[in-house]
Amino acid sequence: INAEYGGKARAALEFLYNRRVPISDLPGTIINVNSGNWVRKDTGIGAGIDSYYEYLLKGYIVNGDPRMWEMFERQYVATRRHVKRGKFLLTVHSGAPSNRVREHQDSLQAFWPGVQTLAGDIKEAEQVWEHYYQVSKGNHFTLPEAFLLDERMFWPQFYLRPELIESSYSLYQATKDPKYVEAGARIMKAIEGRCRVVCGYASLKNTNTGELEDRMDSFVLAETFKYLYLLFAEEEDVGVDMTRYVLTTEAHLIPIQIQLFTNKKVNGSTAECENRKVYTWTWLQNFLFRRYIDPSYLHNGCLVEDQPYFNRNMAKAKEKDAKRRITSSLRAADFDYRSSEHVAILRSMGITIEPTGGDRVVLIHNTVLSHTEQLGVEGVIFMKEITDHVARSAANQRSEEDIPLKELYVDSLLTFTRLTLQAGKAMFGPDLAKGYTVSGLAIQADPPEGCTPLRNLVTDKIVILFRGACMFAEKVRMVQEAGGAGAVIVDNTEGSSAVIAMSGDGKNNVIIPSVFITKEDGEKLLTVFKRDRFMTILELRESRLQSG
Repeated sequence: INAEYGGKARAALEFLYNRRVPISDLPGTIINVNSGNWVRKDTGIGAGIDSYYEYLLKGYIVNGDPRMWEMFERQYVATRRHVKRGKFLLTVHSGAPSNRVREHQDSLQAFWPGVQTLAGDIKEAEQVWEHYYQVSKGNHFTLPEAFLLDERMFWPQFYLRPELIESSYSLYQATKDPKYVEAGARIMKAIEGRCRVVCGYASLKNTNTGELEDRMDSFVLAETFKYLYLLFAEEEDVGVDMTRYVLTTEAHLIPIQIQLFTNKKVNGSTAECENRKVYTWTWLQNFLFRRYIDPSYLHNGCLVEDQPYFNRNMAKAKEKDAKRRITSSLRAADFDYRSSEHVAILRSMGITIEPTGGDRVVLIHNTVLSHTEQLGVEGVIFMKEITDHVARSAANQRSEEDIPLKELYVDSLLTFTRLTLQAGKAMFGPDLAKGYTVSGLAIQADPPEGCTPLRNLVTDKIVILFRGACMFAEKVRMVQEAGGAGAVIVDNTEGSSAVIAMSGDGKNNVIIPSVFITKEDGEKLLTVFKRDRFMTILELRESRLQSG
């Protein structure tokens, strides 16, 4: 790898990012490279600026550089604030973003749902895709080059562009909803029926009249037909594992190498990796596409080439099968934390014991620290058994009123750390009962108390906030308005250690769940989150003690 080229490209990105217009946090479209001043200050996500956002995100996915994600996220939030108006993506003045500078949208903007999908904003990607697809449908499934907000044509040409098909492919990979394949089939049928000529495929001079133009751009073969093939093909027919690659804005395949280790310790392991290059492939993209890495392939803490990936259901099935075949060498009912032998057995499974005062201890399982792959699996089984054992014991000894009503489950996919924390319920919003749970990636609110509109991108995430400055329900409402899936409020009151139920404010308009955790448990949560800011999953659920 020649780092010189990457350095030049990175410098160009930093140059553009640092010259974004302060009032909108957005760049213009044409810049004077000598003076650094914007020649054109119109901004949006269409022609002239589309690839900028695409490469910020895809650069992060390929290289795992948090700075590129930081640049993308900040400007993505700004586009949602200033560019998106309902279902429309407008072109506005970056210095006065309330002012539109164009009355039309262009067909290149149809790439945006694909970028949103890679960023994990699936819900909004589906909404934006639907708008462009309906415009295409209204024009015989041939999306015009540009069109007005009322969907009338502005530029009637159809150049067989790939953007809408690209977004259909990305959304299908993320959701497996067959409607995206059906959409691709209708577009392909229209191309075949309206554009096919003796020597290839011609553009349309006018999508309404069907008049042809003697033009076939290179992207028709390089991108449009490639995305159609990928959309329809079975995985085994493609020839390569597409989850190991990012497709550039020209549909070239770039291998994903999130991290590169050479004879280095990984994730705090005491093991030394072999003296060779060891890659971790596409954990980010696989997670965004709802897939999980199999931790059993972390041999002695070293990340190995060709890690297989599979979806969550397969992971659960494999874990269930493992439980049938493997039993823990130490039964939960026999465990005594004062026994040095028991402590040693748990340590071999990757389980550490932390005293919390009195006769109470906390067990923390990290698969990476297990001595062997099988012992790591035994550790998973033991942790489930000990949780069930404690739940049964507590249920027999305590009344239902004394039992903490909710739980916060923490799962760090990068460090393989798992925690279960007791949590207080909210007296507002949906109740986490009868099997209802909500989960998502963790993110810390900006501002931390969440009493004013959130400045960071929290769509479909579980947001961590601190107590104080406003009522509990106001905080959760701010998360809800920003698109968050749930909220965790951390007590920051000195000397307080009680799990409490959060009172409402009399308004019945909170529709996302929330829980409250103590300051001590909040510190544990934030310790895990700071080690793994991008791949920590939080799940809000009914307490196993309550449901058991």
